[in-house]
Amino acid sequence: MSSPALTAGALAVSLAIAGANLWQWHKAGKDPKNLAHFGGGFALGGLATVCTGLLGVLAGWSVAAGNGVGKHAVSGATGNTAQALNRGTAGTLTSGGAVITFLLLIGFIIAWRAASKTVRRRLLGGFFCGATLVVTVGMAGLFVHVVNLVNGMGNPVLSWFNGGAA
Repeated sequence: MSSPALTAGALAVSLAIAGANLWQWHKAGKDPKNLAHFGGGFALGGLATVCTGLLGVLAGWSVAAGNGVGKHAVSGATGNTAQALNRGTAGTLTSGGAVITFLLLIGFIIAWRAASKTVRRRLLGGFFCGATLVVTVGMAGLFVHVVNLVNGMGNPVLSWFNGGAA
């Protein structure tokens, strides 16, 4: 599903969520494990932007929700309207990349079900930030490397199960 373009208001909301998570991580001693939940959610949200199934729909809803909240937050605080940003794409998933993305989704669901309220907020905030920020040209250009990495992880797995045939 193609999600709508992100607005400057939604960008502000996404950056605020990311900043709050980074601030908490900084205050907690900059231990990488304290960013794992947010980072995992971000990765899945970013990968959702290149999906056409349920994950793609969730990414589109995230952008639409961010645009709605951002419109009121930014215009209410500043009096300016939020312009739409240029839309980018982080590439496409191969069949092997889709398998890895699906497994990441299952891991996300398992982590969500076992998580505390704080960890759930970090997972969800990460997904939201990934799904919204990766639709911008700037983040999509960076995130294409993550998509390529996921494809590179999944293609050999699929090939192995397929008896060496690609």
